[in-house]
Amino acid sequence: MDSEREGAVADRRYSLTIYFGRRGLMGKDEDGIREQILKVDRRMPREQLELHLLEFIKSHKVCVLSTSKDDVPRATPVTYYAQGTTLYILGDAGTTKLKNLRANPRVSVGIYGPLTSWRSVKGIQITGHATLITEDHSEFEEALRIYNFKERMKESIKGMREALGKDTEKEIQVTRPPKGVVVIKIESKKIELCEYALLPQGLDFRQVWEP
Repeated sequence: MDSEREGAVADRRYSLTIYFGRRGLMGKDEDGIREQILKVDRRMPREQLELHLLEFIKSHKVCVLSTSKDDVPRATPVTYYAQGTTLYILGDAGTTKLKNLRANPRVSVGIYGPLTSWRSVKGIQITGHATLITEDHSEFEEALRIYNFKERMKESIKGMREALGKDTEKEIQVTRPPKGVVVIKIESKKIELCEYALLPQGLDFRQVWEP
């Protein structure tokens, strides 16, 4: 068994030990169930995995963006739009996440679904590289289009009006983003999927995609 494979097995074993061993969910059958799951190690074909990931990314709008500077991490829930495996996020000038990204463009992104049962566990962790697209950048207009800036801003303004008890039927005009707005472009370098519903299909519940 190669070192990468050994590492994957060890990672799965640790996850299952935490899930079953500490919680005592399956009583005396836990060891047998854990070992049975460890034997399910089939990888999803690359093309199928990529389509599976793209569908998951497209079906969500909110992620947790983790940045860091000087060994101080910061995790921020943000909305996003995606083009393939590349995410686009809007950032305001002066925020901590932008300061972090200017110092360190390496990021981690978490996207996950609601937990309703053991089989509902599904989420991805993206290891990526961030580029700050400012107003003078050649990609700025295209990045705004992908982010669906005008419609997203209309939704936000309408939501704020509703929260304040204001007229939500009044027409909302959105032309240009405020000065200093930056589009954060995150290119995925690695995507790790955790999905327990893959097990009945004979697939490992942890899958890894790299470009």
